[in-house]
Amino acid sequence: MLYACNTSEIIKYGERPRINFENTSKLNITVQHYVYFTDEDYLNGVTQKNDSLKLELMGEASAEALKCCFKLISEQNAPDITFPEYVELPAGAYETYVVVKVKRPERTDSRFVVTLGIDTENPLHDFDAGKCEGQQLEIVGEFRLKPVGWNNYFGTYSDGKYCFMLDFFKGTYGSIGNTSNNRALVREAYKEYRLTNPAILDEEGNEIIFP
Repeated sequence: MLYACNTSEIIKYGERPRINFENTSKLNITVQHYVYFTDEDYLNGVTQKNDSLKLELMGEASAEALKCCFKLISEQNAPDITFPEYVELPAGAYETYVVVKVKRPERTDSRFVVTLGIDTENPLHDFDAGKCEGQQLEIVGEFRLKPVGWNNYFGTYSDGKYCFMLDFFKGTYGSIGNTSNNRALVREAYKEYRLTNPAILDEEGNEIIFP
C-alpha cells in the first residue's frame, strides 16, 4: 500500500515523541511481515506461532516508560490472531517489540493478510502519530506444505498425499528415502487405511495413488 503523506522525522520542542513499526524501505509503503507454516510444523503439531514486530522511537528517548497501543485495521481470510492492547517502551529506550500470536490457516496452500495498526486514538497511547508508512504493518501468514525437490517417486504430488506420508513416516520428505521399500510400505499402508476410511482426494478431487 502506497502513501502520499510523509510525516516529518524532526520532533519539534514540546511535541510528544512518535513511534513507528520498523520500516527499512525507502518507498512510502506498508511493510509486509511474513509468518510461514511448513511441513515440519505440521509434523510437530505446530498450530500457532509467536512473532515479534519491532517498533522504533522517533526523537529523543523518554525519561519515563511510554505506552504504544494497537488496533486491527483489516483482515482477509484470517484465523485467530491475538496481540496486546499495548506494549511499553522502557525509559531511555529507542526500540521495543510487540508479540503477536498467529494461528495456522485451516487449509494447506493458503494465506491470509492482517493489517495491524498503531492506535493513536486510544487514551492509553502516549505517542503522537509518526510516519504514515510506519503506522501500520501487514502480517501475511502462509501454510506451505509442499516440500522442495518432490520428484514424483511417490507419484503426483498432492497435499493430502503428503500429509498421509508425514503421518506414516513421521518425517519430512527430505528424511524419507526414495527407495522401493518405502514406496511399497506407504502403498500398503494406504490400502490398509482405505479398509476403514474414506478416500484421500487430491486438489482435482481424485483419489490419491501410490505407485
